[in-house]
Amino acid sequence: TSFADVPEQLEAKRLLEASLADGQAHAFLFHGARGVGKRTAARAFAGVLLGDPRRVDAGTHPDLRGIEALGEMIRIDEIRALHHDLHMRPFEADRRVYLLLDAHLLNDEAAAALLKDLEEPPEYATLVLVADELGPLPDTIRSRCRHLPFRRLSRAAVEAWVVERAPDISADEARLLARVAAGRLDRAARLLDPEAREQRAELLRVAREAY
Repeated sequence: TSFADVPEQLEAKRLLEASLADGQAHAFLFHGARGVGKRTAARAFAGVLLGDPRRVDAGTHPDLRGIEALGEMIRIDEIRALHHDLHMRPFEADRRVYLLLDAHLLNDEAAAALLKDLEEPPEYATLVLVADELGPLPDTIRSRCRHLPFRRLSRAAVEAWVVERAPDISADEARLLARVAAGRLDRAARLLDPEAREQRAELLRVAREAY
């Protein structure tokens, strides 16, 4: 129930529940295509670990730190700041959680600096790396994390998501949007953006011809 907002992803949810039960791992790597629920699952995981999902969702919990790329990469200064923060004791909870988003954008210096913290993290620290691709991450980083693979979503899951957020569109349009989104909610969200109305109409026209 902790991951109810994450559509499908049964394997990842099972691994997360097992990780919560055994409490052994301190570094996790959520990997898979964009728009399939990795960030939502990472926040839900942090909410369970810190015992306060509401403040984690709001980004206001003092024992939660989030890092993401500024521009095209994550630079070493961000990882140095993480290292400094990592060795501060928790403020309220019994642990601290670090969400490293866009982990596939770590540059070489940042990845090398992060490796030191992955090798020997403090007992109270949990690091969650979220990556859209595994290839750019060094083997040394990957080997020190528990892997949680995220798959592209089924067309039915994307269609249900579209209908929930845009109940005024027709069933036919929802089906076509789900096809065009190809298993990714970020694509579906862009197509639902009011400013993308003309683009959506053209894509749906092409989709109708194709299907």
